Amino acid sequence: MSNTSLGAELQQLSYSLEILIIKEPDIDRKEQLREKLQKVLNIIRELVDANVLAATQEYTKARESVEQVNAKILVAIQDLAKVAETINNVSKALDILEKLLKAAKP
Repeated sequence: MSNTSLGAELQQLSYSLEILIIKEPDIDRKEQLREKLQKVLNIIRELVDANVLAATQEYTKARESVEQVNAKILVAIQDLAKVAETINNVSKALDILEKLLKAAKP
């Protein structure tokens, strides 16, 4: 695990998804990736608004999950055959982020 913040990992996640969307030739997969990117951007906005404390267990799980999915996206960018698997991995990370968001809201 690296020492980067969840904010930095989410920024990398959105950037990586944008690259993958550009490189992916399949229109259906592009649309799935765009939907995932929109969810990531919505979560980023809501997390900033909620001012999440970095000390929570949910925050740690979310940051680790996003870090892992960022690494998998980089692999998928190099090997487009892994895009379907990556979409599933992004979905799992988004589920964890949504749990964090619920925990952060008063």
